[in-house]
Amino acid sequence: KSTAAQVDDLKAKLASQEVELKQKNEDADKLIHIVGEETEKVSKEKEIADDEEKKVAQINKEVSIKARDCEADLAKAEPALKAAAAALDTLNKTNLTELKSFGQPPPIVSEVTAAVMVLMCNPAKIPKDRSWKAAKIMMGKVDQFLNDLITFDKENIHDNNLKAVEPYLANKDFDADFVRGKSAAAAGLCSWAVNIVSFYRVFCDVEPKRKALAAANQQLKEAQDKLAKIKKKIKQLDDNLAELTSKFESATAAKLKCQQEAESTAQTISLANRLVGGLASEKVRWGDTVGSLREQEKMLPGDVLLTA
Repeated sequence: KSTAAQVDDLKAKLASQEVELKQKNEDADKLIHIVGEETEKVSKEKEIADDEEKKVAQINKEVSIKARDCEADLAKAEPALKAAAAALDTLNKTNLTELKSFGQPPPIVSEVTAAVMVLMCNPAKIPKDRSWKAAKIMMGKVDQFLNDLITFDKENIHDNNLKAVEPYLANKDFDADFVRGKSAAAAGLCSWAVNIVSFYRVFCDVEPKRKALAAANQQLKEAQDKLAKIKKKIKQLDDNLAELTSKFESATAAKLKCQQEAESTAQTISLANRLVGGLASEKVRWGDTVGSLREQEKMLPGDVLLTA
């Protein structure tokens, strides 16, 4: 091919490269716009997550304080609960059977069994008959009676039962050490009644705090769940952004490569044009030289003859 034809081919190639470069520029511009929007989304979600993390941290701090407060108050009830349990450990089938065998027990023993009776009865039916005879009926099945004491719902004592037992507990002789001189089993029942009521009173003081703690824990859980959802969303956005960024980087690299190729082609065309321009002037000079030589050729035979 002639140089001019080669230059025309290069110009066609450059035109194609410029079309491709324009498309790649548009693709890259679209991607950078999308990347910008996604980056803004991630930033906003991270701001929300930061706020939620602060809320969670604050709620967690409050929960910790409430939990310590509850634990400290419940610790005050622990001795009474242990004492009540220890009192039950002193009771067994033998000494309870012995207690039941009393024909007419000392008055304080009757008061102990009466106190146990009003604590364990149906709050809607506080018995008026709290005699020794009624107490023996209560203790009739010793194994069942012991089990009822062990499984007694110490966290839910009705006000009616508390009001009925208070006069017995107020008696200065209602003391396990004093009662022990009358009956070991009665002493155990006395200690159980005193300590189970003591535990319940502390438990009631703590209950509002326990409820507040439970509510705070629920609030903490909801806040943590919300934060977890936000973090999950952020991860999805981050993954999407990483994918878009990778595509943008690839598009940018392809655009730069195409741009470099187009620049290289344009430079080659420029050099070729310079070459063609140079050759055009030389063609004129060479044409003049050829014409002159042809004229000289015509004169050559005569010049030779003259020379001879």
